[in-house]
Amino acid sequence: MHKLIMYHEVHKRHRDGLKPSQISRDLGLDKRTIRKYIAMTEEEYLEFIHNQKDREKLLEPYEEFIKTRLEDCEDASAAQVHDWLKEHHNDFIDVNEKTVFNFVLYVRNKYGIPKPFNNREYEQVEELPFGKQAQADLGEYNMSTDERKRKKIYFFSMVLSRSRQKFVWFSEHPFTTLAAIAAHDKAFYYLEGIPGEIVYDQDTLLLIDENKGDLILTEAFRKYAEYRGFKLHFCRKSDPQSKGKIENLIKYIKYNFLRGRVFVNIDTLNGQVMEWLSRTANAKVHSATRKIPCQKWLIEKTYLKPILNSFIPASILDEYDVRKDNTISYKGNFYRVPTGTYKPPRTTVWTELADDNRLIIYNTNNNKIASHKIYCGKGKTIGGNNYKRDFSSGIDQLINELCGEFANPDQAKKYLLQIRHDKPRYIRDHLQYIKKLMVIFNMEVMNQAMDFCIENKIYKATDMGSVAKKIHSQVTRETVITPPIIINTINRSAHKIIPNKSDISDYQSLMN
Repeated sequence: MHKLIMYHEVHKRHRDGLKPSQISRDLGLDKRTIRKYIAMTEEEYLEFIHNQKDREKLLEPYEEFIKTRLEDCEDASAAQVHDWLKEHHNDFIDVNEKTVFNFVLYVRNKYGIPKPFNNREYEQVEELPFGKQAQADLGEYNMSTDERKRKKIYFFSMVLSRSRQKFVWFSEHPFTTLAAIAAHDKAFYYLEGIPGEIVYDQDTLLLIDENKGDLILTEAFRKYAEYRGFKLHFCRKSDPQSKGKIENLIKYIKYNFLRGRVFVNIDTLNGQVMEWLSRTANAKVHSATRKIPCQKWLIEKTYLKPILNSFIPASILDEYDVRKDNTISYKGNFYRVPTGTYKPPRTTVWTELADDNRLIIYNTNNNKIASHKIYCGKGKTIGGNNYKRDFSSGIDQLINELCGEFANPDQAKKYLLQIRHDKPRYIRDHLQYIKKLMVIFNMEVMNQAMDFCIENKIYKATDMGSVAKKIHSQVTRETVITPPIIINTINRSAHKIIPNKSDISDYQSLMN
């Protein structure tokens, strides 16, 4: 009855001269539905409703799965549900996207799972030639872990403007210059070539609010663009005509791939997104071009510039020599690097100046080893105690060295590994403290302290030190010979006095 009333309401408004788009806004129905209702007679509409009730649904075996996923993620789209079905059911039947859409709508209506709508319109732009342009951007998203905790992840994405072939790469940490450059290289190898120009959202890439630590516009990245031979184009904020493709991709990644997905680890996530790109993002017909991206990419990749050589970070970063005291001299000040960085006869590092006025230092393996706030004065040594630690010795190596000193190395290793499990951030401090204890006390005391700590489940280096100190004091007390006590008294015969003793019978009489 409700549907029949809606049908007559549509016809009434149509007779009043309203257009389908106006009726759609007033009644909250899709414009295509409005047109379909207008084209039907009342008899045709009643027959249509009757057939809808009796028609067998192809996706009925997956109803419970879809219901559960929609309850966990109410704003999931039908396209995302379609991808989930293909991901979790190897035997999933090949059905039309409209079939999935209709069944998802049926499940939502049946179980009362409404979807919040937040539509945004984009204008159609003229298609560019093959190989001319790509668009890139950085994003972030809050995922959930198995323990229902929040996990923020960061991602780099790129899309070829003509074919719409897409690439995505995730990171657990905000992108630095080298990380962003590495992501670009991964994209180029995935796309099998380099476009002539890459478009960026200038405001998003300059603001550290979206991607904390984002250094895309540093001089190092400009050098990288020259090295790879592509032009940089920075557009204005909220300009869909020039960067709408990448904006759509960012939204697509968040709401088709990431939404409702549980974070396991970053490697698993990157593996899943590669499968998603092949299975869905680059394999489905694009809504604007009506073409499959991966098929058009087979044509476009022949227009891309070839990747002639591997990227070498030294070509874009400044090189500095490490001094013997593990510092580098930069504009009149000395900045620390971890102890042990310097290796004779010469050690070099690479530096870059970040947007937030920080000096970032990398070793020759492209790993960041230090980060310092730039000091405006002269003659100051920058860097706290963190850079005075012995970073050259690995944790595993230090554990093995300590275990070899104990009488039972296997037992000692289990003990040290337990400390590492309980306090991973401070394991080096604990190991160095135990190493210091082995200098203060002999190994017999340390072996007894180890046995006591394991027996009493004491997994803390400072507590082991207290135990070792106690054992050492007891051993020392037992080995010291106590000298005889000499009694000096005026009466030399006083020590010969025998005190009176009580008779045991006196106590027995009292007890009785």
